[in-house]
Amino acid sequence: MEKVGIKYGLLTTAALVIYFITMDLLNLTHYTTLHFLNGIIMSIGIVMAIHAYKRSMRGTISYFNGLGTGVITAVVGTVLFAVFVVLYVSIGNGELLNTLSAEPYFGERVNTTPSIVIFSVLMLEGIISGAMISFIAMQYFKRDDHKVPGSP
Repeated sequence: MEKVGIKYGLLTTAALVIYFITMDLLNLTHYTTLHFLNGIIMSIGIVMAIHAYKRSMRGTISYFNGLGTGVITAVVGTVLFAVFVVLYVSIGNGELLNTLSAEPYFGERVNTTPSIVIFSVLMLEGIISGAMISFIAMQYFKRDDHKVPGSP
C-alpha cells in the first residue's frame, strides 16, 4: 500500500510541477480558474494509485487499505508540490508572489511570511481535496464488480 502510494504520489507531483511550470511559462498563473486542473491531476493520480494497488492485490482490497493508498498519494504529492512552489517563489519569482498576495485565500499575510502562507494553503488544499477524492474513488473500487449492493 505504501509503495504504491509513494510511487503515484511522486508521479502526481511530477504532473503538478509540469503543469505549474507550463502555466508560469505561458504567463497564466494569474488565472486562478485554471488552478482547478490541479484537482483533476490529483484525482487522476489517486484513482491510478488505488487501481494499481487493487490490481497488485489481485482484485480484492479492503476499503481502508484503498483509502489509505489514496491518502498517501495525496499527501506525498501535496507535500512535494508545496515544497517546490515555496522554493520556486522564494528563489526569484516575485511576480508570482504579487499575484498570490492579491488572492483572497492567501491574503495580506503572504507579504510578511510568504513561505509559510503558501505552504500552509497548498497543504490544506491538497490534503483535504485528496482525502475527499480518495473517499469518492473508493466508492467505486470497494467492490469487485463496481456495483452498488441491491442495484440491477
